[in-house]
Amino acid sequence: MNLQPRTETIFGQKEFLRNTVGTEYKTGGATLNASAFTSGEYVKAGTAVYKGADGLYVPWTDAGEGETREGAGLTAHDVKVIAGSNPIVGILVAGHPLERKCTGVTEGFKEEVKGYLRFDA
Repeated sequence: MNLQPRTETIFGQKEFLRNTVGTEYKTGGATLNASAFTSGEYVKAGTAVYKGADGLYVPWTDAGEGETREGAGLTAHDVKVIAGSNPIVGILVAGHPLERKCTGVTEGFKEEVKGYLRFDA
């Protein structure tokens, strides 16, 4: 357990929601698998993710034959990925995101979250 706190200032987070009507977030947030993202870079707000087999969230990929995806949602804010440290991030599970401002959203993702996340152009 790392008890050395660090503070970082994040500038310029882009808004990816049309509005906040009907927004719902995963209770307790989600822990990202740092090894699945580029170390030293930011995971942008509005990035499509899902819960992997180990319980950590990874970038969205469409499910293959016989595969399932659980816990699909969009990251609620920017978070920096640091090697060896799995960041915690909020997950938007219902609302009205703007698809052009999101990252990693595919037709398979939209089908998975259909009825919860309503994408606008």
